[in-house]
Amino acid sequence: MSIEQSSGPGPVGGDAVGLLGRSADLEFFAELRRRLADGGAGTAVLLEGPAGVGKTALLEAAAGGARASGFRVLRFAGVESEVTLAYSGLHQLLFGMRDGFDRLPPGQRAVLEGILGSSVAQAPPERFAASVAVVEALRRTAEDDPVLVVIDDVQWLDRASGDVLEFVARRLSGLPVDLLVAGRAGHAHALDRHGLLRRRVETLDERSAAALLRAAHPGLAPHASERLLQEAAGNPLALLELPALLTREQFTGAAPLPLSLPVDDRLEALFAPRLRELPAATLELLLVAALEGTGGLRTIWAAYPGGMEEADAALLAAEEAGLVRVDARAGRLVFRHPLVRSAVVRTCRPGRRRAAHRALAEALERDPERRIGHLVAASLGPEEHLAADLEQAGHAALGRGSATLAVTALRRAAELSPEPAERSRRLAHAAYAAAQSGALDVTAVLVDDGYWERASPQDTARATLARVYALLETDGDATAAHRLLTGVIDGLLAAGTDGAETGGAEPQPSPAAVREVVGELQFLLTLVAFYAQRTDLWPEVLERCQDAPDQVRLYCLAFDAPQERAPEVRRRIRRAFAALPPDAGPRPVTQLSMLSVYFDEASEYREHWMRVARRSREGGTFVQWSYGTILLGHEAFFAGRFTEAEALAREGLAMAEELGHRLAGFRLASQLALVAAVRGDAETVGTLTRTILAWSEPRRLGLLQVSARQARALLALGQGDYETAYRDCALVSPPGTLPPLNPRAIWSVYDLVEAAVYTGRTAEARVHVAMARSACLGELSPRLALLTHAAAALAGPVETAEAGFRRALAVADVHAPFDRARVQLAFGRWLRAHGRDPEAAREHLTAALHTLEELGAAPWASAAGTELAALTPPAEPEPLGEEGLLTPQELQIADLAATGLSNKEIGARLYISPRTVSTHLYNIFPKLGIRSRAALRDALGAQVRAECGGEYVEYVDRPVI
Repeated sequence: MSIEQSSGPGPVGGDAVGLLGRSADLEFFAELRRRLADGGAGTAVLLEGPAGVGKTALLEAAAGGARASGFRVLRFAGVESEVTLAYSGLHQLLFGMRDGFDRLPPGQRAVLEGILGSSVAQAPPERFAASVAVVEALRRTAEDDPVLVVIDDVQWLDRASGDVLEFVARRLSGLPVDLLVAGRAGHAHALDRHGLLRRRVETLDERSAAALLRAAHPGLAPHASERLLQEAAGNPLALLELPALLTREQFTGAAPLPLSLPVDDRLEALFAPRLRELPAATLELLLVAALEGTGGLRTIWAAYPGGMEEADAALLAAEEAGLVRVDARAGRLVFRHPLVRSAVVRTCRPGRRRAAHRALAEALERDPERRIGHLVAASLGPEEHLAADLEQAGHAALGRGSATLAVTALRRAAELSPEPAERSRRLAHAAYAAAQSGALDVTAVLVDDGYWERASPQDTARATLARVYALLETDGDATAAHRLLTGVIDGLLAAGTDGAETGGAEPQPSPAAVREVVGELQFLLTLVAFYAQRTDLWPEVLERCQDAPDQVRLYCLAFDAPQERAPEVRRRIRRAFAALPPDAGPRPVTQLSMLSVYFDEASEYREHWMRVARRSREGGTFVQWSYGTILLGHEAFFAGRFTEAEALAREGLAMAEELGHRLAGFRLASQLALVAAVRGDAETVGTLTRTILAWSEPRRLGLLQVSARQARALLALGQGDYETAYRDCALVSPPGTLPPLNPRAIWSVYDLVEAAVYTGRTAEARVHVAMARSACLGELSPRLALLTHAAAALAGPVETAEAGFRRALAVADVHAPFDRARVQLAFGRWLRAHGRDPEAAREHLTAALHTLEELGAAPWASAAGTELAALTPPAEPEPLGEEGLLTPQELQIADLAATGLSNKEIGARLYISPRTVSTHLYNIFPKLGIRSRAALRDALGAQVRAECGGEYVEYVDRPVI
């Protein structure tokens, strides 16, 4: 690069000037690029230093080097005037990625288009959906080339964008993406909370500073140069900009320098003289552009009072002064340096700034996310009409699922409310929106800060809803939650639903609005009882839910006596699903779907809840997201897709822990424990269940205790520890009962019967089977029909057992491979133990072994293999005759199996299915006179190999590829 020469005052624009003395930093960036290009993990780096130290120049150099190395570079900067505008920073990032949105799932594409303002129908969602969508967008973008994301002035990044980028930074280890952030030292910002690799950008040493000053300003008088080097103290921006303040006489040494020169944090004032020389119209345009933040010309022209034609004329003076430039290709107005933008805003009076924000709010009428931010910034003090506008915008945002935006708008609306009652009402709505979004810390602050002495019962109730959500998720205190909910329900019911006391002549809420709040309180009260599973609290719940909405009464029916009412609950669930309108929101669908899971009916309504679960995970609040994740996890588990179920549980658990949602986290941890139990991972099951029980038992959260015991019982069954399995199953559901408030006990019916039979508790097993029959559990789903028939066969008399097992395995449409394989294993074991039909036993055990190995259910697969081997009596090994020779493929499979490879690994090497491998091993064992894989190595020893002929010897000496 060449350095532009100058014969007088004024900085030059060459990038090389600002990089003098930065060789170590440039090498650091080069090493990051090499590491990522070689397949290394992405890295998040924070450059810290004072204003003007050269962070922006280093970012430019890093971006240029990355582009030259084949990286895709995405750049944006925080804007001080936009710190209250949600997603303003993210808007800039996504603008550079919009060409790849077509690769994304529709829901995530809609999320990102909402942030960009290109989707009018759906405003940008709250943090959780935006975070997931941005990570996916970066992953898809990096499929072609590695990506460098560059963020300047992170201290001015809005909170919503910062939260999303913090989420992204935690997940760089799995992406070919580097994150390079620059911020002023001593300024807090969102990414401070993440452990970024910090790199301090120091001021220049004396030699480099002198070289920079000479290169940028040749002809500067020696004594002036000495003075500027002293005042600048190695700050590159000061060295570049301070000489521009000097008169020609001062520059050449003909006149003395001023007594003091601005440096460091006062460098923004360097641009003030240039701004004062601009026409008023140009300053007005620059103010609008500075506050708009993204540089979008269309919005700037729309907000500028004179319109596009006058804006063009006003822009010319700013371009000639070197303060801005137009990027015609991107349609953006670009400030020369972030400090220019800051100087523009700081030199304008507050009244002019508020007027510009109002103009931008009008121009952004079709972009509700950014419009709300400008409305907030335009407000000065209590102003009812502006508070009403913000409240309306907040409710609209909440209806679209953008809870974070709703919180911002409603909270500011409350602050602008002149009347205390209006303030309380708006704060209550803000607290409720915060609870739905998952922002529990914000919820607590809003509830504690509320002025509730003038609040109506309805507003107090809504605030209580928010408080209970936060209380349950953080503390798990179901007792306190029950007490709060019953108290506020009693208050509302006492006031009646024909109106509400508001004190004096305050406007009364509509009866429909009051009933809606009461319905939400009743539903949450029912859920609290379900989480606690405390029968002593249940009568109070039923008393307060007599006139509840239909869906609440359905939950009460299901929880009250699942043993007696399971078929009726099933019928009502079906009717409720059939009555849902086509445009039903996520809440009613999710509520019905969760209930159907407990009664094993979810597969019937897969079309409904899969649509809502995916939409919630792509663009909903955290509450919707977490329920969607739990639903998808249960469906994957029962369908035998254990890897998918584990991935969903881990993802949800990480998110819940990050947000402080402990209750949701423990529910997801219990799903993880179930998967580990199937795989026989005793260490993971033990760690998870001990943690769940240690938190839930003191809080009397029965639901979590049940889930932990179900996982422990499943692990014990796989290990053959039937006594432990029985104890845990009996704690979930004592023999012969399905306890109230515990429909999950339906899942453990077969587990208890199997454990009881194998521990000699036949009477207890038969009592439980009788209960299952009387409750008609076999009518709920094909899976439960399979398990109920199998339980009856296990516990019944010998003369009816075989017919019972065959009846179970004849059930059609059972999409539960693990459960079917367990029944096949039990049937094969029974046939062998009773000396019945060895060929049938071999058939069922072989099928079970194939399925269980494919599913990764190692303990059960081992049991099936043991039973299968026991069917063949031990025989004396005989020399292999001609008829006993292993085929070439059998030889390959036997040799690989002897090394310890699994059927799946052998199949992958030989390009055959694991089932084919298992069949070959079934034929190989009797040929070699062995009964287990452990004996293969000895059977394939030197003597046997020699007897197999030269062809085999030649094969075993050749490496397997």
